[in-house]
Amino acid sequence: MATIERIRQRSGLLIVIVFVALMAFVLGDLFRSGGSKLFGDPNVVGSINGRDVTRLELSQKMEELRAGNPEQYANTSSVQLANFVWNAIVTDEVLAAELEAAGMSVSPEEIAMDIMSNPNVRQNFSNEQGQFDRNMFNSYLSQVRANKDANEQMTEMWVQWLAFENAVSNQAKNFKFNNAIEKALFMPTGLAEVQTVRGDAQHPAQYVYVPYIDVNEDEIEVTEADAKAYYKNNKDQFTQKAGRNIEYINFQLVPSDADRDAVKAELAGLALEWFSVEDDSVFVNLHSDDRFVSEYFTEVELVGTGLDTLISGQDVGYQKGPIDLGSAYSVLKLVDKKVIPDSVEARHILIPFAGATRSDASVTRSPMEAQALADSLFTFLESNRGAFESVSEEFSSDVVAKGKGGSLGYFKRGMMAKNFENFCFFQKEGKLGVVPTQFGFHIIEITDQKGGTEAYKVGQITRNILPSDETIQAIYGAASSYAADAQSADDYRALATERNHFLRPARNLGRFEEVVPGLGQSRRVVRWAWDEEREVGNIGLLENDGKGYVVVILTDVLEEGTATYEQVADQCMEGAKKEAKKAIIEERVEAALAGASTIQEVADALGKEVRSLSFRISNANIAGIGNEAEVVGTICGLEPGTLSSALAGNNGMFVATTSAAQPAPVIDYTNMAQNTQRSLRSLVNVQAYKALQDKAKIDDQRYLMF
Repeated sequence: MATIERIRQRSGLLIVIVFVALMAFVLGDLFRSGGSKLFGDPNVVGSINGRDVTRLELSQKMEELRAGNPEQYANTSSVQLANFVWNAIVTDEVLAAELEAAGMSVSPEEIAMDIMSNPNVRQNFSNEQGQFDRNMFNSYLSQVRANKDANEQMTEMWVQWLAFENAVSNQAKNFKFNNAIEKALFMPTGLAEVQTVRGDAQHPAQYVYVPYIDVNEDEIEVTEADAKAYYKNNKDQFTQKAGRNIEYINFQLVPSDADRDAVKAELAGLALEWFSVEDDSVFVNLHSDDRFVSEYFTEVELVGTGLDTLISGQDVGYQKGPIDLGSAYSVLKLVDKKVIPDSVEARHILIPFAGATRSDASVTRSPMEAQALADSLFTFLESNRGAFESVSEEFSSDVVAKGKGGSLGYFKRGMMAKNFENFCFFQKEGKLGVVPTQFGFHIIEITDQKGGTEAYKVGQITRNILPSDETIQAIYGAASSYAADAQSADDYRALATERNHFLRPARNLGRFEEVVPGLGQSRRVVRWAWDEEREVGNIGLLENDGKGYVVVILTDVLEEGTATYEQVADQCMEGAKKEAKKAIIEERVEAALAGASTIQEVADALGKEVRSLSFRISNANIAGIGNEAEVVGTICGLEPGTLSSALAGNNGMFVATTSAAQPAPVIDYTNMAQNTQRSLRSLVNVQAYKALQDKAKIDDQRYLMF
C-alpha cells in the first residue's frame, strides 16, 4: 500500500516520464526511417527515373503476384518476392521511357490479340469441337468484371486477370523493343571471313616458360611502401560494390549431454510402464512426439527404417529401447502381427461427390448424398449379391471397372487408396462393405485372396531431444558474456580463442542479402550490419530466429567505388611480392637471351625445357599455364624464325620463336556469319535491358521494408 501511495503522489512526474519516453521512441523511429521533410518520405521505397515507388504499391504487387501464382511462390520469402516485383517495375519503367523516346507503342488491340493467342486462354475457352470460342471468353471476362466486388473469390479472379493482362502487355513491349534492336544487328559474310582467317590461323611455335613462383619468398624483400605503391598503380583492380564485412560467433541452441540423458531416462521409465497398458495407441499418442501409426507392414516394407531387424522373429509385446536416433530417442513395441494376403481380387462400385478427386464436372451430389446412396446400394446388395454387376453398370462412375462388372482384377498393396487397401487386405474373402476415399464412396466385395505374408504393427514412442531451459540460459549466458567482455577487450579475436569460441567471417554482405554464409537465413544479422548508425568495431548480440544467438562484429564498411588500401592490404602485399618475383625472373631471362641465338640455348641457360604449341589468336589459354592473351597475341605476330624478347605474362615469363603460319581451314563463311548473327541477337534480351538499367536513375531503398 505504501508503494502505491508513493506512486500516486508522483503521478504528474510519472506522466512526464512516460511522455518523454514515448516521444523519444516516436522521434527516434521517425528519424531512423527518414520520416520528415529533411529525411524523405518513409512511404517511398525507391524511385526510377524520378518516379516514386511507394510501400503500398510494392506490397500490393507482391500480393498480386503471390495470389496469381500461389503454388509457385508458396515458399518464396518476402525479400525474394519484393526482388521479383521491383525488377518488374524497373523493367516496365525504363522500357516505357525508351519506347516513348523511340516513338514505339503497344496498342490495346495488340494486347488483346496476344491474349487471345495465348495457348492457355485458347485451351480454357474452347468449344466442344476444341476450337477457341471468343464469345465464351468475352462472357467470362464480363462476368468477372461485373462481379469483382461481389465476393472475395470474384475479387481474386479479377486481380489475377489484371496481373495476367499486365504480364502480356509487358511481354509485348519487351518483344517489340528487342525485335527492333535484333533487326539492327547484322554480321557481314566478309567480316566473318576476316575474323576466321585471322583468328584460326595456326602459328607453330617453340617456347620457354619460367613461372614467377620459381622465386622463393626468402629471395625477395617487400615492404609496406611497396604494397602501397602497388595499390596506387593498380587501383582499377580494387573496385567494389557497397557491402559489409562481419565476423560472428554462432551460439546454436543445441541440447546438452544432460538434456540427452534426461530424455533417455524418461523414455526408459515409459518403456517399463508400457508393458502393462491396455491401449497401445492411446499410450503412444499421450507420450510421443509422433502419432501412433495404426498400420501393418511386412518385413520387406520395413526395410530401410531399421525396424525390420529389430522385430524380425519377435513375439507380440516385444520392446526395444531407448534407441538413439541422433536428434531423438525412441522406444518401440511389437503391438500386433498377423498374416495378410500377398494379393487380392475385388470388385467395387464408385459413388463420387462434387469436388472428389477425378470426379466428373457433371457430378453435383454432396458427400452426404453420396454416402446415403452408397449405404442404400450396400443394403440392397447384402441380400442380392447377384445384382452387383447390374448395379455397377447403372451407378458406378469407374468406367473401366464397370465394363467388367466392377472387377478390378488382382492387385498388391500400395496400388490402391489406403482405406480401400486396408479393407481388402485385412477383411476376409467374401466381405462386402462401404469404404470412403478421396475419390468418393466405394461399395467393395472381396472376391479372392492369394498367398500369405506376416505383417507387423509397431508402436513407437519418440521424443525429440531439445535444449532445456537451463541449457538455453547457459547458451545465452555464454553469448551475452562474450558480447559484453568483447566490447572492452583489447583483442576480441584473442578473447574468442581463449573461450573456445569459433569466429567466422562473412564478407561483402549486400544490403538485400538474406543468407549469411554459415548461418543460413539471417536477415536480422544483415539488417544489423547495414544499420545507418552502425560503425566499424560495433558488437551486437542478436537472437537468430529461434536457432540460437549470434554475436556479430562489424569489421568493414565497403563503400561503392575503390576499396581503401586498408581493406585490400593483404592483396596488395601479395601483388607487390609478385612484382618483385617478376623482376627477378625478367632479369634471369634477359641474361639468358644475352648470349643465345636459339631457343634451345635460352632453355639451357634457364634450366628449362623447350615446349611446342600451335598458337591461335582466337584461343588465349595456354594448356597447363592459364589465360595469357597478351603473350599469345605477341607470339602470333612474331616474324617466323626470329627469337622473341622476354614476354611478361600473368603467370610467368616467356621466350618464343615461330615457324611459318598455317592458314585457317576454309569454311562456309555465309553459314558462320548467320550463326554469329543469331548468337549476337540472342544476347539482346539481357544486354539491352542491362544497358537501359545502367543508364536509368534508380534509387533503391527497399531495405527500409525488410
